[in-house]
Amino acid sequence: MDTDKRIEELKKTIDEIVSEAVEPLKEQQNNWVNKITKEEKKVEEKQEKGLRAARIVRALAAAKGDMDKAIAYAKKNYDDVEVVKALAAGTDTAGGYLVPEEYSMEIIEFLRPQSVVRRMGATVVPMATGTLNIPAIAGGSQAAYVGENSEISTQEPTFRNVQLTWKKLAAIVPISNDLLRFSNYQTDAIIRDDLVAAIAQKEDEAFIRGPVSTSQVTPKGMRYWAHTGNVIPATGADDLATVTDDLGKLILALKQANVRFIRPGWLMAPRTEMFLMTLRDTNGNYAFRPEMFTGKLFGYPYAVTTQIPTNLSTNQSEIYFVDFADAVIGEATQLIIDASSEASYTSDGVTLSAFAADQTLIRVIAEHDFAMRHDKSVAVLTEVTWGVQNT
Repeated sequence: MDTDKRIEELKKTIDEIVSEAVEPLKEQQNNWVNKITKEEKKVEEKQEKGLRAARIVRALAAAKGDMDKAIAYAKKNYDDVEVVKALAAGTDTAGGYLVPEEYSMEIIEFLRPQSVVRRMGATVVPMATGTLNIPAIAGGSQAAYVGENSEISTQEPTFRNVQLTWKKLAAIVPISNDLLRFSNYQTDAIIRDDLVAAIAQKEDEAFIRGPVSTSQVTPKGMRYWAHTGNVIPATGADDLATVTDDLGKLILALKQANVRFIRPGWLMAPRTEMFLMTLRDTNGNYAFRPEMFTGKLFGYPYAVTTQIPTNLSTNQSEIYFVDFADAVIGEATQLIIDASSEASYTSDGVTLSAFAADQTLIRVIAEHDFAMRHDKSVAVLTEVTWGVQNT
């Protein structure tokens, strides 16, 4: 019996010694796990641009625009000192909170895949102030053969200035208050993506077909930058020969104007794309589909957007062929954010109350302008009715 007791005591002593020896290893393991988790989180946040801007927006929304409450919300809900610092050091203007440039630019960068004009390669120029002048060559230099001992005449290129002036785009983004009650990565991504989508959709509408007006509160779109000789009515017929000829006219218009063809591409409506995708030759073969599956038409990339209407003069649409290297977006480097849970907004013609819908409205203000450096770098096929019978 005494032997059994001694064995039990010995086992207990051994367990205590082993436990004491292993404890530092367990602590070290936990420290490494925590460190790896934090590093993974940092990598994730670094890869996912725009999340910190979304967290700033979310904190402001949760605080209904109150800066002190927004800082307290960020401290409580985010293990992210950068967001807290940004809110604490940020500027609260009369129109809302001025998002720091670093985080604003991350949101603007996210616009590229969402906006077809940006995605096709428009040149983006930061504008530190409200006005920017960019030179555009109006007439090229000329050369001539001369005889021996003859004076060489010179002709300087002529220039003109294209002036960009900030136009204010205000987008309203409704956020469910249920989302604001939960703190996770997915919620931040939803808010960021909704913010970007709202801006991108309105941008494309303005950059493509923004009208010319005396007040000019919206950017003038490429439809109205186009030289009058580059606005070409479609022939009307939708057979393969006519369609091919009409598309070729747009390419020819740019080539005849000695456009540089640095980043040429097409813009069209979904209806037009589907028509071209299904157009067949006399042997029943798809004429354009194989190439369009690669994202190109006539060897040039194309993009599709609903911001090109299909109801012009009842059922007409347009096709654009543009050297996007000559399309310039002048951009303010900061966004302005404001929040309200009492305001109303309009969706599909219906006025909705944020309070009744348990939502918080985020108003984001972006300032930018659009211009074509050369009016002959864009050609427009108008009066396009291709595919009407299929809609």
